[in-house]
Amino acid sequence: MDIIVGKLSGFCNGVSNTIKRASSSLDQYKKVYCLGEIVHNERVISDLENKGMITISSIDDAPNNSKVIIRAHGEVKETYDKAKEKNIELIDLTCGKILIIKNKITKKKEESFITIIGKKNHPETLGIKSFSNGYSYIVENEEDIEGLINEFNNSKLNKMFVVSQTTFNASKFDKLTNIIKDKIPGEIEIDKTICNATSDRQEETKELSKQVDKMIIVGGKHSSNTKELENISKENCKYVYLVQEAKDLNKEDFSINDKIGIMGGASTPEIIVKEIIDFLEKEVK
Repeated sequence: MDIIVGKLSGFCNGVSNTIKRASSSLDQYKKVYCLGEIVHNERVISDLENKGMITISSIDDAPNNSKVIIRAHGEVKETYDKAKEKNIELIDLTCGKILIIKNKITKKKEESFITIIGKKNHPETLGIKSFSNGYSYIVENEEDIEGLINEFNNSKLNKMFVVSQTTFNASKFDKLTNIIKDKIPGEIEIDKTICNATSDRQEETKELSKQVDKMIIVGGKHSSNTKELENISKENCKYVYLVQEAKDLNKEDFSINDKIGIMGGASTPEIIVKEIIDFLEKEVK
């Protein structure tokens, strides 16, 4: 059996920084609330909850005067307003690349229609949209462009500023923005705000999946970047397995003659990838 692990597999710098700062906050305060899954990995969440982190789904669930983590995906503007009302101290761990996007659209929103290329219900995308405070639209698929055209025309603006969810599929972004440029007249500024770590990982996954018999993508079931890695792999490899950890694998799906590629998502600890390698080497005959 030949096992190849992607060089870019595992934590990105943003996720690594988020986990370290969250752990440090728990050492200092002992009890801290976190708004949503801090990262899309159950083991990471469990480790932090064992230290005293309490995961909540809404800022309304946090007591007055408490301390609340804003996770790497960021939050909608209303969350910050509500926290101020409740005298909540926010530990804002929003990824720096997402903060840059919010700053960009804050500067552009008065004169430009804001278009966000991304998944409609993803917390990062919704958070970015909330800072536009005016005319804006989320485009996830080609079918959404007709709605974008209508909203843009209704806005009476003649400029458009296009950004991306940081973990969106890079080639799909290019395809959608090319269609937008073809169908919408006026001044269109496109800022491909996909994180370099994301696009580089997607490119490596694409090349790796061409070289192997089977691909294992390791990451949380709610992880957008991990799902994109799975989709990219399926374009080039017949057998693709998306798992959270080794116990999700079935040894009967593999043989000693397989060439297997492994890529971990941005929220996947290195230890889980090592456990998968151990499983393959010990259990597959």
